[in-house]
Amino acid sequence: MVTRVTGLASGMDIDTLVKKLMTSASAPLDRMNQKKQLLEWKRENYRELSTKLVTFTQDKIKDSLSKASTLNTQKATVTGNNTAVTATASSTASGTMTVDVKNLATSANVVSDTGLGLSASTSLATLFTVGSTIEVGGDSTIMVEAGDTIESLVKKINNSKTAGVTAIYDATNGLSLTARATGKGAGGVDSGGNLKVSDNMKAAFNLGDGTAAKNAVVEVNGLKMEQASNTFDINGVSLTLNAESAGSVSTIAITKDTDAIFSAVQSFVDSYNELLGLMNNKLSEERYSKYTPLTTAQKAEMEESDITAWTEKAKSGMLKNDSILQETVSNMRMAMVQGVTLADGSTISMTDLGITTGDYTSKGKLVLDKDKLKEALDKDPDVITNFFSTNYSNSFSNNKFIETDGILAKLQKITTNTLTSLNKTAGTSLSSKELTASFIVNSSMGEQLTSLDRQISEFTSKLNRMETSYYSKFTAMETAINRYNTTASSLFSS
Repeated sequence: MVTRVTGLASGMDIDTLVKKLMTSASAPLDRMNQKKQLLEWKRENYRELSTKLVTFTQDKIKDSLSKASTLNTQKATVTGNNTAVTATASSTASGTMTVDVKNLATSANVVSDTGLGLSASTSLATLFTVGSTIEVGGDSTIMVEAGDTIESLVKKINNSKTAGVTAIYDATNGLSLTARATGKGAGGVDSGGNLKVSDNMKAAFNLGDGTAAKNAVVEVNGLKMEQASNTFDINGVSLTLNAESAGSVSTIAITKDTDAIFSAVQSFVDSYNELLGLMNNKLSEERYSKYTPLTTAQKAEMEESDITAWTEKAKSGMLKNDSILQETVSNMRMAMVQGVTLADGSTISMTDLGITTGDYTSKGKLVLDKDKLKEALDKDPDVITNFFSTNYSNSFSNNKFIETDGILAKLQKITTNTLTSLNKTAGTSLSSKELTASFIVNSSMGEQLTSLDRQISEFTSKLNRMETSYYSKFTAMETAINRYNTTASSLFSS
């Protein structure tokens, strides 16, 4: 290790001289660090784009619009007696039905004929023999244990998964037991529809014969049927019986739920526009080439606000005119304009659904007209499904979209291509929505950064050796001057 001298013998500022020499020699290192910073900023921009693409693919293409239930949303409208029945339509429902409710389904029930006048904290030992068993409802045997009370028995019945009974106790009026399920075939109900209760339970709580369970009786389009529950499905329609019709039937019409479909398509349009807008902004963002990443020395001489403003300029335009983005934007716009060719040779364009693009300043963003979409659905109920979902199930077999692919299949292939390109170029994830997702090292940019790190390390070592050499030379100079001064002083003193 070289001892650094201060220049007392020569009168020179050695540290300043070495610093100036090293500043000039460090210029290549600064350029390497700046190049590395620019690559890292560009890679972060790619990662931001990648997360947006994954989100669009998973949330809008895969998990939303690709599902038939979203694109075929139906609604059931009840007219006539709209209090007796409520209805919900599935995507497979169709047609019209009339519903005449003759009887509602009821649950089996038994109650005490007279109250016992006992508080809920009364020990069961006053009513049963400890160790005996009680049967309530379906396949449920309850053991009377020491310390049990009427309250704890009620809890045991209510907590039983097999009894299927709700118990309520009142000190004045006694006990009520009600089957949780309706209908004659409910668990814990005998062939006559009566709730199963053991004789010792009936005697202890003065339980009467109770009310037998009944099935719902209903006529649907003139067809009489019985149902154990007041809620059941017919032809893709979930019916809930609320009251007897009393001679006034309910009419249920199944139609496309245009509001729900419009909402789903509008959500797709908004997400598409957000993604397209992000890429268009990246492509056109101004690049300030004069604003290079700041070195450590430059930052030391600047105010924090100035550093922030400079860095914003330096980071701008990292993806300006980027080829991956340009291809993606071009393909997305082409996919929408191309429309869909169906198996019968007919075509559906986005304008058929009321989807248009704005003027040239919108750069391909979409606009949805609700009224035109409703007209399209009235004309062809399957138009949305055909336009969006055609061939989606085959969209993972290859990444080349064709005219017979639906819009979702086209966009799935386009985004998959882009994500693959970003993965190979920047090492971004193919499936993560997180901005903190790690980069893959074996990518083009990853390899460039690894090479730069190696060059920076090697050049830093070179500079350290150079600095040590400069100090060694100045130290030797100072030592020589000191010897000369000592010799001269000795000669003059003699």
